[in-house]
Amino acid sequence: MARSSFLPLLLVAALFVVPAFVPSPAPRSVPNAAATSAAAGLLPLLVVQPAMAEDYMMPPSWPFLAIFAVLASALLVVGNFIFPGKK
Repeated sequence: MARSSFLPLLLVAALFVVPAFVPSPAPRSVPNAAATSAAAGLLPLLVVQPAMAEDYMMPPSWPFLAIFAVLASALLVVGNFIFPGKK
């Protein structure tokens, strides 16, 4: 019974929400040629690599992961020895 009263409420809410997603009837403007040429001229600057990008060597992350795994495991093992729980 509750489902039948929910459906009309949902339909009324949809009638108010649906017009919000309809585009306006205003005509679209033609893109400005100067803005288009400026954007095309600046495009190579966005693609270029930063200076000295190949000189920076990131350290490998696997030693940090291994150290973290060993320390976390040791912490859990020591915790189980100190607090063994119910037997």
